Amino acid sequence: MLAVYSAFTWLPTMLTSEGLDVAIAGSGLTAYNFGGVLGALTCAMAITRYGSRWPLLLCSFLGAATALYLTRVNIALEASILIAGFGVQGFFANAVQSTMYAVCAYVYPTSVRATGTASALAFGRLGAILSAFAGATVITVGGKDGYLLMLGVAMIGLTLSLAVVGRHIPARKT
Repeated sequence: MLAVYSAFTWLPTMLTSEGLDVAIAGSGLTAYNFGGVLGALTCAMAITRYGSRWPLLLCSFLGAATALYLTRVNIALEASILIAGFGVQGFFANAVQSTMYAVCAYVYPTSVRATGTASALAFGRLGAILSAFAGATVITVGGKDGYLLMLGVAMIGLTLSLAVVGRHIPARKT
């Protein structure tokens, strides 16, 4: 949730601080959210067919790779590539964030499902709260590259966390 909420909160600010017009900066957030809707739907369909382990690992890894790749984009010369890249990053980050609720409901046994899922959501909300402070600090200190590095590192942490989860939603039997 650190990656998702820092985009919701700080993406337009980061883009305007890098010299982009406010309208273009707003389109960065639009692209991120549009990609997120497509990502959530696509990942949900993939989980239904293939189970949750590989779609979630793939989306979290590609979310990290996208964020880290975007550090190489020259914002002054390639703003449209950066905006499109935020759509792709939003696709992967929101795909994982949105479908994790189903995994939580599957992972925890019925006797502790509500407590386990609520605890996971509360832990995720800590990332959302942290994003308010981390985003401001990282943009101030590192600008675009620092911000994207934070997103990439958050997604790498998510990939590693998902890799150690032993129980995932199984693939549908055909």
